[in-house]
Amino acid sequence: MAEGAAMTDMPSAHPPHAPSLRAEKPVSIRIHHPDQPLPNLKSTSSSITQNVVYILAWYFFSTSLSLYNKNLMGKDRFNLHFPLMLSAMHTGLHAVLTTLMMLFGKEHWRGSTSQGISLYNYVFKVVPCGIAAALEICFANASLIYITLTFYTMVKSSTPIFVLVFSFLFGLERPKSKLILIISVMVIGVILTVRGETQFDLFGFVLVGLATVISGLRWTMTQILLQADRLGMNNPVATLFYLSPVMFVTMLILSLSLEDVFTQIRTSEHFATLQLSLETIGLMWIGGLLAFAMTLAEFYLIKNTNTVTLSVAGVSKEIVVIALSVMIYGDELTGVNLLGLVVSISGILAYNYYKFSKSSRGHYRSLSRGSQKVLDV
Repeated sequence: MAEGAAMTDMPSAHPPHAPSLRAEKPVSIRIHHPDQPLPNLKSTSSSITQNVVYILAWYFFSTSLSLYNKNLMGKDRFNLHFPLMLSAMHTGLHAVLTTLMMLFGKEHWRGSTSQGISLYNYVFKVVPCGIAAALEICFANASLIYITLTFYTMVKSSTPIFVLVFSFLFGLERPKSKLILIISVMVIGVILTVRGETQFDLFGFVLVGLATVISGLRWTMTQILLQADRLGMNNPVATLFYLSPVMFVTMLILSLSLEDVFTQIRTSEHFATLQLSLETIGLMWIGGLLAFAMTLAEFYLIKNTNTVTLSVAGVSKEIVVIALSVMIYGDELTGVNLLGLVVSISGILAYNYYKFSKSSRGHYRSLSRGSQKVLDV
């Protein structure tokens, strides 16, 4: 009792009229994630400007390359009937250009690759990515012989579906109900697009379909190569330097096996005289330069953002390509075509919103004092 009395007589730590603190709910404190740099308005603005430049460059070169490929390989156009050899020439040019850039660019291009890449990483990571890239480009270019540029563009717009699927398989994304729903929407869009095609060619559709699936694999693997510093290939030029020889060899083997190039050259009107031969070869090299510039823009955009940003940025580019195809080539667009395109674009934009809302919250963690647990937001 004496102890109780003594405690009762002790002066209160608070003023007599101070309001009592109520702790009915846990207090949440938001702290900056330790692995994320503090936001800097100047650097953010510069980064946005840089990415806009990459997107615009990619728009220009990608659209130009689509029109170039259709004009060069379309049956009713120039009708150059060996797309695999053409693709091999392009990647051969890329190998030469990147080799020169790596030799004379000093540390600007070489970066962390100055020590070279290990044989294991080259065989099991670079070579599969290069083969996938080669197959995707070959199938895509070959499909333009049989289908319209509009149909090609609409089917290729489904690439984000397979980017997501391979992201699940490689552990870059976790399967969630929202993502499954988004994929389902895009699949419905592709089905509507195919059903509405008035000049449907099954072989051309199979080719562009394979190109689309492999494209998802290609860009998922490319993102891993670009964003993994330990592989020593975080520089887009260095990545292309390692990938191009693999792509060139793959395309050359496919061309010599399937196209009978030398017979076609002997019988082609485009190689009837020396002057025509030089003009044709010049046209083929122009495409290589366009593809090189477009690929660099793609790589830098993926390096600074991700593959889905590239896919979403491609939505407006695809609309431009379709509009140009209708105006230049007279491609037909049905109501079902347009509905399929709108549904696909809606799915892509929904995924973009999902990623944006997730990343805008992911820079912070919520620390709950009530449970003393750190929770990822």
